[in-house]
Amino acid sequence: MKNFLQLLVLYSGLICFLSGCSDHKTELSLHAAFTELESLEELVREAPLDSINSVRDWLLEAKKDLIWLGSDSNVVFVRSDAMVIEELSKATRYLKDSPNRFAGIFQEIERCKTQVTGLIDVIESGAELDALGDSIDDIYIKRNVEIELDAVLKLEDVVTETLRLARLGLETDFSSREAIDSLLEVKRGQWARGIAKAGEEI
Repeated sequence: MKNFLQLLVLYSGLICFLSGCSDHKTELSLHAAFTELESLEELVREAPLDSINSVRDWLLEAKKDLIWLGSDSNVVFVRSDAMVIEELSKATRYLKDSPNRFAGIFQEIERCKTQVTGLIDVIESGAELDALGDSIDDIYIKRNVEIELDAVLKLEDVVTETLRLARLGLETDFSSREAIDSLLEVKRGQWARGIAKAGEEI
């Protein structure tokens, strides 16, 4: 996801604020952070979001159908159905929050890029007041740079986990889609026969 040197620069940049470092090192750390944000953004944009959302929607509908079918007395579930239902539930759990997670990542990337760029501009310009009118000194810069570098590192973890869950969801759907379709077809058949039988008895 990132090369080792870039990761090292980010961690070194964060650590150096605990002991103090020069404006030059601060700028290097911020530029490294910005580069990492661009890399994360590109990585997330490469994710098959249309497929992820499409599979998620299908899984949610399939789960809803099974719950509805299960409430009908004509539909009987047996032990062998449990494994298929578990795979459906697993895939659904992996992908259920995908739209919000990806949207949140894009928003946080933009927020971090804005903050990092702003800090670089503050250091390069030697500004004495920020946009809110607060005084800018070494403590101000140290505190805000530490916050943003830490945010970038945490964001990388979020991206890694989100992509992992998306991959697992797609893989689980791929391996179990046929079995889920088959289960739905069988249970719909039981439901339809039950309805037909009830109609004949009236």
